[in-house]
Amino acid sequence: MKKLNFSLLFLSTFLISKSHAVDLKKIKLNFGSHTEFYNASQINTSGDKNRFDLIPTIGAGISHDLPSNFKFLPEINWALPINQGSSQIIKNVFMLRADFGYTPIDWLNLRAGSSLMIQNQHGRGGKTQIENGNTVSTFYYPDENHSSFNNTFDLGVEFIKEKWSARIQTYTYSLFKEERREMSYTLFVSYLWER
Repeated sequence: MKKLNFSLLFLSTFLISKSHAVDLKKIKLNFGSHTEFYNASQINTSGDKNRFDLIPTIGAGISHDLPSNFKFLPEINWALPINQGSSQIIKNVFMLRADFGYTPIDWLNLRAGSSLMIQNQHGRGGKTQIENGNTVSTFYYPDENHSSFNNTFDLGVEFIKEKWSARIQTYTYSLFKEERREMSYTLFVSYLWER
């Protein structure tokens, strides 16, 4: 519950404040690919770990100018549903994000913030046989719907060219617990739509 409260407080602080009314005329549209838990999940029987996942991701946010080259950059992104385990598990990831950006030069934006990551998994049940050392073991797929909520610490670097930008955004889970710490990242191309 503390994670949820922290994210809601972080997002609402600026959205409600009258002194920093949000300008809805600058909307960013995000397109990219999400990699979940970099170098943490085994992807084959040779022991290789995942370093890049091609999970299409879309989203939108606003860019609100603050004094001294700072910006407030809330956004929502969705890593589109993917199938895992021979299509027996369908997974969605939703990101409610809030970054502060700093633009030291016109083409560079440094970002730091936090996200509420909502992961939903829908299991269709069933089982599979997988090599387990010198033997074969039976593993069972879940047959229920499950959601989890995580608060992350985020860092990003964005390169800007007129109304377009390219960004790498990282999300660190369990920042202060080394034994549980994981990192995911998204590669984004964004378009700034000014109404």
